[in-house]
Amino acid sequence: MSRILAAVAAAVLCGTFWGCQFIPGRGWGGAPLPAEVPNNMFSGDLGDAKEGRWMRYASDASGPRSSTTVKVDGKDGGNWWIERWMDAGGSSTGYLFVVGGDKKISKAWAAHQEDKEWKEIKVTEPAKGAAGDPPKSTLKESDEKKEAKAGSFQSHKLDVTTNIGGKDYNSLSWYSKDVWKLQSGSEHGGLVAMESTGMKMGLDAKGEDGKPSIELPKK
Repeated sequence: MSRILAAVAAAVLCGTFWGCQFIPGRGWGGAPLPAEVPNNMFSGDLGDAKEGRWMRYASDASGPRSSTTVKVDGKDGGNWWIERWMDAGGSSTGYLFVVGGDKKISKAWAAHQEDKEWKEIKVTEPAKGAAGDPPKSTLKESDEKKEAKAGSFQSHKLDVTTNIGGKDYNSLSWYSKDVWKLQSGSEHGGLVAMESTGMKMGLDAKGEDGKPSIELPKK
């Protein structure tokens, strides 16, 4: 449960003060391709990985509507090929990861929507967080149905209040056992929706008919 509180507190910080990678769709739309990614950038659960599965989350966070799509392109031994596309303002930037059973990325590529091939980029160790105590959070839990564009899901609701600089910020998130955890999840299932100051995000669509957006690099 402490991991959930930490993740939701991070979402509160992002929605309140700045955009960040935790919020699907925030990032590099229209910008030059990134040169590197941290090896922990994949935040999903490989237990739900199956070739062809894909999920799209739509987000409104202090700017134009954006989205993130996660897609499973296949498996190579103990590793999975995972795509992640971020669309912001009509411009899409994609990543292709080779993810091991430890959830760490061993190889990575990037591309824009119009590109014909992936460009390999560097995989780095994640930056160490700043020292100091994490914000204090309180949690209320309940069960309810949550409507999202992708459907209606029986969900476990987390109502988290985080104190930052003496001020309380609230964040709501819904998880369902009927939703895959390819993007984000908890012991209660995959993420259905999240709302916090300055940000609303929900499961837009999902399916099992996904194909690689760009031909996979040769081994």
